Amino acid sequence: MNGPPPIPPRPPGYGFRASGPPLPPRPGQSRQQQDGAPPPQAPVPWGPLSYHDGRATPLMESLQAAFFARLDPQNTGTVTPEAVSAFLDVHGFATEHNTWKSNLRPNAIFQPEDLADFELKAVLEAWHLEHRVAVRHPGRPQLPHGGMPLLTPRGFADLMAVEHAGDPERAWRGINAALRYYGVWPERGPLPRACLLATGMPPEVRRRIEEAGARSRRAAAERIAASRVDVALRAEGRRHAEEISGDYYYVRRDDV
Repeated sequence: MNGPPPIPPRPPGYGFRASGPPLPPRPGQSRQQQDGAPPPQAPVPWGPLSYHDGRATPLMESLQAAFFARLDPQNTGTVTPEAVSAFLDVHGFATEHNTWKSNLRPNAIFQPEDLADFELKAVLEAWHLEHRVAVRHPGRPQLPHGGMPLLTPRGFADLMAVEHAGDPERAWRGINAALRYYGVWPERGPLPRACLLATGMPPEVRRRIEEAGARSRRAAAERIAASRVDVALRAEGRRHAEEISGDYYYVRRDDV
């Protein structure tokens, strides 16, 4: 025989199988590579929101910035008194602790919003909270020293830091309510109580409240004095106008 020897028969199972269980994944192969599903995300941990003296931590500042973005959808850089008031409502603040809302009352001369703006502006000034002032109703009578206060991101964060440090228990419930309502940071889950101060108001916050109260009283006294001077000057001007246009004049008792 001059030809090559015949090929021996192949044993059963020698060829590739068309069906059967899949091969095990290679080492390091993720589940996403196997079935296209994204891997489960580990919860993002929370951390402390307040320092022992009541100041906001960087995490608290980031959280308030996220809330601020929800309250300022037009990205104007400020939030209106209405938006701040609604935010406090979500937090569970009582009406008497919501300055703008509690002063939103009818008035014969001024618009209700103007009166509420006046009181909120006085609080922000007493607390040295950063804000801008705009005219809400151009062309209408304006309250002296009034205007619509617009909180900046810094002023908003400072306001909420003081509120949270002053009542940590209410802050814990309020932040969780706001997280759910505004859909902020859902990947973190509920805020643990331990992320806020364990006890009540720190001495630094109490001292700041007392200082803000003193500034508020001084400002109120100055506004009253300025209003009295303004009324007196207006009355004096009317008397002079009557003397010029009329045939009589006023005589002060100390001139007699």
